[in-house]
Amino acid sequence: MAERIHEEDTDIWEYIIPRRTPTPPPNAAIKSSNLSKSKFLSLPTEIRFSIYSFCLISSSTIVVWSAEYYRATLGAPYPPRRLRWNREAMVSSTRDLALGLLRCSTTVAAESARVFYEGNVFRFCGDHEYYPVITWLDKIAQNRKFLERLEISVRRPNKAWQMPDGTRHRELGEPSDYTFIGSVLRHPHFAPQPYLEGQVDVIDPAVETIISSLAKPGSGRKMTLYMDTGYYNIPGIELIVQEGTSLFSMDLPNLVETWRTSYFSDASFGSLDIVWKAEVGRDDFHNKRTLIEQVGWKIFNEQEAQRIYNPFSRPGDDRVSPTMRFSMRRNQLTSPLMAADIDPYTDWYRKPLDEDRIME
Repeated sequence: MAERIHEEDTDIWEYIIPRRTPTPPPNAAIKSSNLSKSKFLSLPTEIRFSIYSFCLISSSTIVVWSAEYYRATLGAPYPPRRLRWNREAMVSSTRDLALGLLRCSTTVAAESARVFYEGNVFRFCGDHEYYPVITWLDKIAQNRKFLERLEISVRRPNKAWQMPDGTRHRELGEPSDYTFIGSVLRHPHFAPQPYLEGQVDVIDPAVETIISSLAKPGSGRKMTLYMDTGYYNIPGIELIVQEGTSLFSMDLPNLVETWRTSYFSDASFGSLDIVWKAEVGRDDFHNKRTLIEQVGWKIFNEQEAQRIYNPFSRPGDDRVSPTMRFSMRRNQLTSPLMAADIDPYTDWYRKPLDEDRIME
């Protein structure tokens, strides 16, 4: 199994998760009465919130999670994966913020937490399998209703080999720790259709949990969820086809859009705008833009950029590659919702050979 975050690991978030205001001891009645006369709390609400904004809103994203998988040992075909956190990136994103306000008196902590979660973009980047997002949303508890912008790095879904009877198997040679817990059968939102044999995407049920967790009754807020697909990782289209290519199908965007409309159908839950981010080579973008739109994407917010790379890892041999960064929204879905066909590059993969590989 892929390694998930454990309770003892969540100390990496203590600096941005407000602790509960401690219950004052019985002999603190006098101190409590003095607190009510605080000069700060006597300021007009507008001024207090302006101070909170100055102290707690970052000019850049707040990195809640930044980690990468690595193999702990060599020699074995697939040694267990371990997580290596980029703690510096996580801590530095809040270093200049006055997070002590989140641990002050009940009134100050509540007011400042609202500004903190409303005004910042919270980002989960690097390697993860969505469960750190769920853990964090659970830990910030009632402050979830203040969230307005959340950004999550999205990797290609795990692959499975689908049989004509609908059962799915791990790919031959795929390490078992790349497989997450949960049903991998075709999602019930998809309309009934014949099962074709070949490679298919396995959609992690954790993604639905994240979207349902963001739907808070009575919030009435507009929230934006950014799904960052990274470099050359556009669902529905493969811009560069070569040996070993596998297609990132539209199943995940289609299900995400279905969950969005389902969980936010009641206006009292607010609204959720889902924006997918992508980056590809500039020439490929201009040449394939029509194809990207044809598979169901509306493209906007195009920005020219560049990537510096060193093809041979030689000092002084850095090269610049022009790229295009852009955002996408999934076009309105039509009914019924159909699962993607098997991966068109499925012949480049091998079938499982024994029943041990059947995924529960």
